[in-house]
Amino acid sequence: MRKIIVITLVAVCFLSFGCTELMKRMAVKELDFSLRRVSLIDYDLTNMTLNVEIKADNPNDIDAVIDRLDYSFSINDKVATTGTTARKITVKAEGTKTISTKLKVNYLNLGAAILEAVKNKKADFRLEGTVYVDTPIGAITFPIDLLYP
Repeated sequence: MRKIIVITLVAVCFLSFGCTELMKRMAVKELDFSLRRVSLIDYDLTNMTLNVEIKADNPNDIDAVIDRLDYSFSINDKVATTGTTARKITVKAEGTKTISTKLKVNYLNLGAAILEAVKNKKADFRLEGTVYVDTPIGAITFPIDLLYP
């Protein structure tokens, strides 16, 4: 009888922890993402390095966990580079988190889009991607499509 009680308590604790973690990960779908800033860090004859800041607002009363974010980054509607954050990010309950990533862009990938940006002294940026949330039953994904300015 004692063994059954111990096993039951362990199972309840495991399920409780598992449910909490699942709720944190499912809270991601309520996050509000925005492309906050794109800034030039460095450049040379063939490449430029940009710092891209993605803002995630969490209106939930529970932390939200992003397991990874895969993205493609475009300048003036031309895909400049692709990448992944490849790290777990926690956005605190009713909080905001800025996710920064550095992108190296080869000018050859941009073609005429880079000339247009220089000529107009302005560029439009777009980050399209997929947010991944790992769960015991497999990964759940949510699309994002962010524009700047």
